[in-house]
Amino acid sequence: MSSLAALLGVTALAADLSGQIAYVSGAEQEDQCVCLMDLASGEVTRLGPGDRDGAPVWSPDGQWLAFETKRGGGMGICLARHDGSERVDVPHRFEWNRRPRWSPAGSDEAPGGPLRVAYASNDWRAFAPRIMVYDLDSGTETQWGGEASSLARPVWMPNMKLLDALQAGQRLLWGGPESDLTGQEWLEGESALVAVFFKKGPAGLTTDLFLLTEDHAVGLPEFALPSRGCYAEWAVEPSPDGERVAFESNDGGDREIFVLTKKGSADVSNHRAADWNPVWSPDSEWIAFESFRDGRRGLYRVYPDTARVLPVAVTPDADNWWPTWSPDGQAMAFVSNRSGDPELFVADLTKKGEDGARTWRLTEHPGFDYAPAWRPEVEP
Repeated sequence: MSSLAALLGVTALAADLSGQIAYVSGAEQEDQCVCLMDLASGEVTRLGPGDRDGAPVWSPDGQWLAFETKRGGGMGICLARHDGSERVDVPHRFEWNRRPRWSPAGSDEAPGGPLRVAYASNDWRAFAPRIMVYDLDSGTETQWGGEASSLARPVWMPNMKLLDALQAGQRLLWGGPESDLTGQEWLEGESALVAVFFKKGPAGLTTDLFLLTEDHAVGLPEFALPSRGCYAEWAVEPSPDGERVAFESNDGGDREIFVLTKKGSADVSNHRAADWNPVWSPDSEWIAFESFRDGRRGLYRVYPDTARVLPVAVTPDADNWWPTWSPDGQAMAFVSNRSGDPELFVADLTKKGEDGARTWRLTEHPGFDYAPAWRPEVEP
């Protein structure tokens, strides 16, 4: 893999920036490629096939990236080593595979566990996505949630802390007649996913949040969501410590950021403008999100315990979006079109700027740079 620093026009970086950021770069949709930028040197390396590559996500140990890429008549999941030494094309049962997310294997919560990737998988003939899990060690793809379908955007729970507090005799909703199996029995000792479930509501298609193991799928308890069955939930994101879950809901008339704890859920962004795309800080203390509250699409962060909101990147004549936290939580990379086309920027959250935090530009070249993902801190 060759260096692309000169070609991609990477700007001079601040001396105190370190680490690596994966992102997507390309002038047209057909040549969008997953790349990796070293922040200290500005060197850029191509890691993806470069054929409509999608947003990259890091494994917890920082050794692998997973992302969508074009394959045949659909989309497949590709896994790539951080140094470009290896790529794995996941073998799929269905043609369309989207939004991969890594299991917590290799983290403090699951040391030495299996390294797995979950994603939504769909046949081209009908919209009924299932949740599939690929095991990197065995090279096998398995459907999760039993026979449940109409599920999307799976994410792994880092541990079972919150689920243990929410189970309270919840009965299974799949697999024929209701089972006498309680949440305690089917969740104990297992990994779990949270996914978005599509269903028909009084006003048309709506969504709920479901928990999944390999064999079962079950809806969250009634008290866990703002108004279950009446509003649409989306973009679920568990906190890294596993004690809370952030998600979007249109309860109240527009999109808001809610946080679920063992006591229930609460609106933490609470504004008449739309708020969406929650992203937890590594210490589980803050949530970054996007909002139109100041007119243009801007980046903010909220302290969910008090609902205190602070601007990160807000500009009156440009949009800012797609936040990713640095491993120490002191900086945030994002996308902005303030220079014309979408480029990568980074905000130092410890230093105040004109419209939020002090920012630097990371890329400068014709075409699109987007979907940044800061590499997790790697043990030496």
